[in-house]
Amino acid sequence: MLLKIHSINAQMEFKFNALTGVFLIPNVGLEVQLTEKSSAQLDVLASFWDSFNGSPLHITQIFPEYRRYFKSNMKGFFIGGHIGVGMFTLKKYGKAKYTYQSGRNTYFGFTVGYKLDIGKNWGLEFFVGGGSQQANYRGYDSNGQRVDSKDEIRPRPFNLSGELIPYRGGIMVVYRIPLFKNEKK
Repeated sequence: MLLKIHSINAQMEFKFNALTGVFLIPNVGLEVQLTEKSSAQLDVLASFWDSFNGSPLHITQIFPEYRRYFKSNMKGFFIGGHIGVGMFTLKKYGKAKYTYQSGRNTYFGFTVGYKLDIGKNWGLEFFVGGGSQQANYRGYDSNGQRVDSKDEIRPRPFNLSGELIPYRGGIMVVYRIPLFKNEKK
């Protein structure tokens, strides 16, 4: 594989999601070219808000992803398949019988996007991704007491939830670093 990477003008890209950065939720990534039209990426998103609108907002997501580009050198349209893991403590959208939830989740899905150059080593990447999200969580009231199992004779250790939803996206600011340069003799 290293010989294959060396035979192309391989590159590595560092990324920062400008969209989530506006909300002070950092999302950074590293993408490495594997072949002329494919790459592997790892990105991480994390927030550490102790109080957001009266509730905690702690989110951590890690996504390894394989990407396939329609053009060479990691440019233009791409699709990718990913798996991911995450942890969360947050208030669920909609009406919930508890103040916040805390748990773990897994993701299985796809990403679509478009990458363009804006300078010699700089680019922008527009992307959105989604798929199956499976969570194990517990519900708590504002005092930190568990409230999702009070009425049960045998309380469950965790609640389970699964949905098909969009769960990632944004605008990545990309900085490109060449790994190898083919010298023609």
